[in-house]
Amino acid sequence: MDHIQPRSLEGSDELSNLALACHRCNERRSNAITASDPETSAIVQIFNPRKQSWSEHFCWTQNGINLIGTTPTGRATCARLDCNDDRYPDENSIRSVRRLWINAGWHPPITDPIWPNS
Repeated sequence: MDHIQPRSLEGSDELSNLALACHRCNERRSNAITASDPETSAIVQIFNPRKQSWSEHFCWTQNGINLIGTTPTGRATCARLDCNDDRYPDENSIRSVRRLWINAGWHPPITDPIWPNS
């Protein structure tokens, strides 16, 4: 599968090679195109929003606070981007922001799947 290749790894700046990302995720991704699946330790390509479906790889806990990777790609992407701020558990974490979004009725997106066992 073709993946978005960062310019630092000879990728282009053509629109087809770019993906919209927040500053936080862009910093944590850096120029990585692969990551380790924490469940299997396999090295897999991280999620490609231009080629893959979000709902096939991710879902939210029932309270909407944590993102769960449901496939090797999803788990590796969550780990690489530290999507739940597991490495930075202070009160300024992304989980705090998600709580604000939930209270405002903005999160999680109604089209996103919810993990049934959370």
